Amino acid sequence: MVRKTIDRRLASRVRRVCRRVLTIQMMIQAAPALAAPVAIIPPPVLTPPLEIAADQGASGNGLARDQGLVVVGTALMRNYEGANRYNLIPIAGATLRRHGHTLIWNGNSLGLDLVPEYDDQSFKFIVAPFVDLNLDRAVSALDPVVARLAKPKLAVEGGAVLGLVRTGIITSKYDTLTVQIQAAHDLGAVHRSFVVTPSIGYVTPLSKAALVTVLASFDVAGSGYARTYFGINRAAQAASGLPLFQPRGGIKSANLVLGGAVSLRGDLRRGFALGVRLNYERLLGDFAGSPLVAMRGNPDQLSGTLGLGYIF
Repeated sequence: MVRKTIDRRLASRVRRVCRRVLTIQMMIQAAPALAAPVAIIPPPVLTPPLEIAADQGASGNGLARDQGLVVVGTALMRNYEGANRYNLIPIAGATLRRHGHTLIWNGNSLGLDLVPEYDDQSFKFIVAPFVDLNLDRAVSALDPVVARLAKPKLAVEGGAVLGLVRTGIITSKYDTLTVQIQAAHDLGAVHRSFVVTPSIGYVTPLSKAALVTVLASFDVAGSGYARTYFGINRAAQAASGLPLFQPRGGIKSANLVLGGAVSLRGDLRRGFALGVRLNYERLLGDFAGSPLVAMRGNPDQLSGTLGLGYIF
């Protein structure tokens, strides 16, 4: 009887490792701030606070134990969204779960999951408001022509993520599927528009020490966003020589993310771990047709992150 109780608790914690890896990964991964050339982005496979060791027991009130994670590392990112030149930048982030709720600091993003996490939970809703700074083209472009354009002002964006998480889907009772939609809007007067991102993700453990993730999403952006970050007005034409271009809103891009994490001590629920993420983005429609992309950049965008996390 005692053995069965321990096994149930261990299974519960393994399921939550997978679920929280993907839930918080998707909550931040799809944020518009990821277009930022100077964004500080922790690898999503290390973003959530992974579960405590089985022998530490439950919180006593049904809620998941308080826990946190700190991540540092490096990322190779495009100079601006649509660029064909890249920057190597530092990454940092942290999460903290307290009384079942998780607070996520993600460099230039801050979010809070309002739906509490419980022990032995195989189904969970996500209701997560967030705020972020859109830093796209906030620094000088490496391309000499694009560098002549005026830089967009820093945009403060806010929104929310709504979704659901289910464990025990395909490979075992520990794998996790997450479906969600994220919406963000300019809180000021920079682009006065929105970005909406539906996404679906899957995570499965390979062992107690390693797991892999896959995430697919697409972005829908408003016309104000398109004109601010992809348009060429008369002033920009005069400064750069690029042709006039007034893009409309619509489907901005499709994204595919592959990631993984491995524990340095043999147990992903605590201690040090390494995480890696590879991201492919394909710009579409007017966004791919912008002179900033078609003439000076590339609609096919690759990026990657490598980070070291400590779960406590």
